[in-house]
Amino acid sequence: MVKKSERPHLSVLETKWDKYWKNFWSGTKPDIEDSWCITGRVDSKLKQRLTLNINKIINHHDIFKIGKTGDSYIRSDHKDYRNDYTFMYMIYKSSSKDNVSKLEEHYIEKYMNSHPNKNQNRRIYSPGKTMYSYDGYYYLYIVCCD
Repeated sequence: MVKKSERPHLSVLETKWDKYWKNFWSGTKPDIEDSWCITGRVDSKLKQRLTLNINKIINHHDIFKIGKTGDSYIRSDHKDYRNDYTFMYMIYKSSSKDNVSKLEEHYIEKYMNSHPNKNQNRRIYSPGKTMYSYDGYYYLYIVCCD
């Protein structure tokens, strides 16, 4: 079992007033949609399910970007996602950083080739930033804009 951090999360610490001013100055953050999130061992069946879900999601949006994170609340709060994207779809959850990283690279490459005009990813490999998790899980996600 993954051990959860004992520190209070930023989502609990921020007041409505803090959120109001952040939205006022930096724009609104994307809505996090986690009903698409699946788990499981990475194999061909899981990739098939993920591909079907991704195709359903991106067919309803003009642009999208694929990424990974250890904390969806914090990632969606960054300035590069505020105002640029409307929705953040969590599509895969794992306790393994490596599984999430490999899936991210696989899907970025796949959709850079098949949807070059809609895909906002500019490179397959992520820069050397270390991914940290608040709850011990890592996520593959898609951010989209209408």
